[in-house]
Amino acid sequence: VRVVQGKEPPHLLSLFGGKPMIVYKGGTSREGGQVQDSNIRLFQVRASSSGCTRAVEVDVAASNLNSNDAFVLKTPSAAFLWVGQGASDPEKRGAQELLNVLGVSGSQIAEGSEPDDFWEALGGKGPYRTSARLKDRLNAHPPRLFACTNKIGRFIIEEVPGELTQDDLATDDVMLLDVWDQVFVWIGNEAQEEEKKEAIASASKYIESDPANRDKRTPIAVIKQGFEPPTFTGWFLGWDNDYWAVDPLEKALAELNM
Repeated sequence: VRVVQGKEPPHLLSLFGGKPMIVYKGGTSREGGQVQDSNIRLFQVRASSSGCTRAVEVDVAASNLNSNDAFVLKTPSAAFLWVGQGASDPEKRGAQELLNVLGVSGSQIAEGSEPDDFWEALGGKGPYRTSARLKDRLNAHPPRLFACTNKIGRFIIEEVPGELTQDDLATDDVMLLDVWDQVFVWIGNEAQEEEKKEAIASASKYIESDPANRDKRTPIAVIKQGFEPPTFTGWFLGWDNDYWAVDPLEKALAELNM
């Protein structure tokens, strides 16, 4: 069975026995495809709806922190387990297991109580992915993603299943991301004008017709591909700001040749 990265089913993740599935940066299993590990490494740990955890290595930068998750920062002289205000207990446990895999012991630090050497290792303190919703541990209303397209001759909206990944954002479509306290209308660079107009109108209808008794004044934010704010990117595990710098076809072919 071929499984796409980021869309691993619960029964596959359960095979790791409560430990996180770890995705490292750089290189493939092909001969000559490996790159040397960096001296400083940052991992984002997120739990799925089933409680299983993934750990994804991301670029070492303060901007990649996320209030909704736990992170492991490893340097040559120290290691830190950073706990965002919205991080769940499975994410904390997954981060601790990751420290064990890396063969280090780390100091646990809570969001807002970071020492200076933590920020120094990240290249300096700076803004990162945070919001009231990302800090909400209860998460009574998980995010939902919808694709809006008229490729078949009529405008349709379909929910995207599974955990949210950047791969889900089709550059030739318009996407709706519902994070409860607001709805994002994400416009791909190749989206058609009709899709843009219909999607914005549909976002309003979606809020008004929601049976969950939500506020009809829920704000709608329109954003363009490549200009996503942290309040949007924070819902996607391992968001890569350079993701669309590589041609999607070339990337797909490279993955098939792994």
